[in-house]
Amino acid sequence: MKSDRDFLQVEHARAGDYNMRVDAELLHAASEGRGGARIYEWDGPWVSLGTSQSPDRDLIDPAAIRWVRRPTGGKAVLHGHDVTVSIACPLSSLCPDSRKVTDVYRRIIAPIIAGLNGAGISARLAADTPFGRTKGRTSDCFSHISPIDVVDATTGRKLVGCALRVTREAVLAQCSAPVGMPLVDPAEVFRSPHVPQPLEVGKESLVASLRRELASFLGTNENVAENDNPLQRDDGLRPR
Repeated sequence: MKSDRDFLQVEHARAGDYNMRVDAELLHAASEGRGGARIYEWDGPWVSLGTSQSPDRDLIDPAAIRWVRRPTGGKAVLHGHDVTVSIACPLSSLCPDSRKVTDVYRRIIAPIIAGLNGAGISARLAADTPFGRTKGRTSDCFSHISPIDVVDATTGRKLVGCALRVTREAVLAQCSAPVGMPLVDPAEVFRSPHVPQPLEVGKESLVASLRRELASFLGTNENVAENDNPLQRDDGLRPR
């Protein structure tokens, strides 16, 4: 994937509604032919809900924690202790020979897996390991493993929570990698919570590795200026 309009952005911590709005604009830009990625954090504890989830059904107390709805599907993710990566690409350049969701997912998640491995974490898709799926119903993303989740190749531990949205023109992936202990107890947020297990890597090392892999994937400059949002330079794509 190479275009002189593609971009990579590293940002400081922001509120959840801002992050989701800009991620939605990433998808819009990709639908018009411009791929891009963001590496960012959250300004404290937040929960992002998948498009089909309900705060009243999927959270113990929606009033007890800030929450926001993602533009992607999937289960709820607890944020604030994680590094989040969002990638959006035109399907015409990412996956010109297939529109199967599994094919699209494998291609867009590749730089995340490569970034984890580059930081010293043995990461694979669960489908490529003996750890294919966990049973049971839960609202908590990290309490569930599906074949397309990114797991530790040796232990099967879920490493990254990923959610996807595919339109006719483009795809958006939102990926959360926990690099510390949660700022609030997941048991106070979800009825069937996960046991927190942060990645065994420093945040700076992980961000540097993801940055390299995403730059290579997009064919853009790795040495981006932090917090200089490229979408603000396009008419109609101005985060509020």
